[in-house]
Amino acid sequence: MEGIYNQENLFIEFKMQKTNADKVKFLKDMKQLKQTQPSLFRGTKITVKQFDNLILEWSKPHPWREINAEIKRKNKQINEEERLN
Repeated sequence: MEGIYNQENLFIEFKMQKTNADKVKFLKDMKQLKQTQPSLFRGTKITVKQFDNLILEWSKPHPWREINAEIKRKNKQINEEERLN
């Protein structure tokens, strides 16, 4: 039997959070539940460490800005290398 929180439920509840502060609170609550009642997350593969990473990112003033910039930079570098070869 699956736990109460499957991937779909987590995404839906997360999407319902309107502000970044609400998202961080939701993620902290889910992390706490994962630690105290892991059976509620049976059927999902999310770890406490992944919750920590999400909390850290969503706590920033501009979430995902740094990560997206790094991805863009890497893609540009790969494209230039492929063009030269």
